Amino acid sequence: GSAVSQSEAISHWARAGYRVIALDARGHGLSPRWSPEQLARAGEVLVDDVVAALSEIEAERSARLAAALPAPAVPPVLIGHSMGGATAMVVAARHPELVAGAVLCDPARYGQRSPAELLARGAARRRALESELADLPAALSRSLASDSVPHAEAAAGVWASQHMDPALLGTGVVAPEVPWLEAMAELRVPTLLVTGDRPGAARVGAQGLAAVEALGHANVTTALVPGAGHDVRRSRPEGFYAAVDPWLAQVLPA
Repeated sequence: GSAVSQSEAISHWARAGYRVIALDARGHGLSPRWSPEQLARAGEVLVDDVVAALSEIEAERSARLAAALPAPAVPPVLIGHSMGGATAMVVAARHPELVAGAVLCDPARYGQRSPAELLARGAARRRALESELADLPAALSRSLASDSVPHAEAAAGVWASQHMDPALLGTGVVAPEVPWLEAMAELRVPTLLVTGDRPGAARVGAQGLAAVEALGHANVTTALVPGAGHDVRRSRPEGFYAAVDPWLAQVLPA
């Protein structure tokens, strides 16, 4: 999604001493829009974009270390939610040399819905977006009144909606086309999978965590935040940070 809609999380980790680099996914915020050719392979383009950004970060880190200049001792930890979580999962599985670890926040799971379902859900999201854009003051009022949106992100979220390319919604794509358990099994870096248990909201949920735990993967840690929905951080911020911060401190000390 758009980085500005994650401003509360960015501030939280920056205050903890981390350097936070927040990306606008393609078609969000200030990132480039989608071309028809890119939409034909949208999931892979999302992965390519993140790999390109991480490669630049790693090149800078390596150059500074070679010049005996201050630089992080290890690559960054990649954090993503929903579509971003699915993208982060695939990137971390394919390019362990570019990340120290990954935090997957209730990631979208490829292969769990039929193409027809995905297209229908995408069309519904596009209609909701058009409705929001038709009355921005009302959208902002709803965002400010919501108990699941931090006030610091209310206006930013509406701005993000204004700067979203709706073309991706028409494709139904919500994740790279890699079966999610297959990608989880291939992870070779420390990974934290975080989800909630709110019925009808959390995508992974307790059942998904059980499927991952059955893999017996030593690199993967799971966390269930009681009462959390799909956006675990926004719906249960205290539980989210209680799960993520200690893990992050072990993998990437500030």
